[in-house]
Amino acid sequence: MKKFIPKIIVVISAMILWFLIVSSQTYVGVIELPLTVYEPRAEKTLGQVLPQSVKVRVEGSGRSLYLQRLSQKSSLILDVGTIANDQKISLKSYYQERPNQVMLQSEMKFLEVVYPDSIDVFIDNKVEKIIPVTIQSDISVRPGFIQVNAPELSEVTLTGPQTLLLEYDQLQTELIKKDNADMTFTSTISIINPNQALVSILPKEIDVEFNIEMIGERTISNIPIQVKNQPSDLEIQFIPNTVSLRVTGGNSQIQNLTRRDFYVHFDYLSQWFPNKNYYPVKISSPDEVLDVININPEQIEVVVIRKNMEE
Repeated sequence: MKKFIPKIIVVISAMILWFLIVSSQTYVGVIELPLTVYEPRAEKTLGQVLPQSVKVRVEGSGRSLYLQRLSQKSSLILDVGTIANDQKISLKSYYQERPNQVMLQSEMKFLEVVYPDSIDVFIDNKVEKIIPVTIQSDISVRPGFIQVNAPELSEVTLTGPQTLLLEYDQLQTELIKKDNADMTFTSTISIINPNQALVSILPKEIDVEFNIEMIGERTISNIPIQVKNQPSDLEIQFIPNTVSLRVTGGNSQIQNLTRRDFYVHFDYLSQWFPNKNYYPVKISSPDEVLDVININPEQIEVVVIRKNMEE
């Protein structure tokens, strides 16, 4: 092994010498620089996306060309502060006339823009717009539990070009997923930005509470029966004139229900038939009710009496 060490040292020394010679020579090459837009007016902004980078031809040592790839400070600065609406800019002419807006390594020299030759710049009014956010969720609950109360809609503020913001009436969150939920929980969810290059959102994420409750049962008694589509010349009576309902739903929600929250009725127009006395009632339940599991009585007697009409 010892006899190979001198050979390894010679090879490494030769490589270092070769690199120093090659890196000190001058080359002409094409590199890609990020395009940085400068807009000094607070009330104006870009109305359309510009290229993120521009290819330019430069001259410099091999070392500087190599270091250029690692640099985070090199860029092309485009000042759009004098553009009123829209303008086509020749990048070749622009940077030939403004070499101070080409930020390069000190040992490099800017020669010309290679691609794109020109760009269209559209300037729009910068405005703010408040819009609601729709919560996207996929929540499954454990057996015996239920999700109650849909999450409240939040609002966010968009800032960006006026023409573009006219297209947005609402935004959506990222999808939140949870399996076998058995208690109330809060999640921080990011809001989907439809155009990150031109539009900013505040806040970028929101806290959303998902209410999970155990399913319970409760009996609501003495709910009055009402008549729907009753003819003016008829009097309709029910025996009995109230019913009791056994309902299921989230524990805390069904405890707050009263008989006024239910609409129990007999629809004369669609249900009544001659010579038929007993009918089931129809029930409209509030959103808090998961299911009506029992009606007492299941059928009621309907008595139809024709009114005495004075001539």
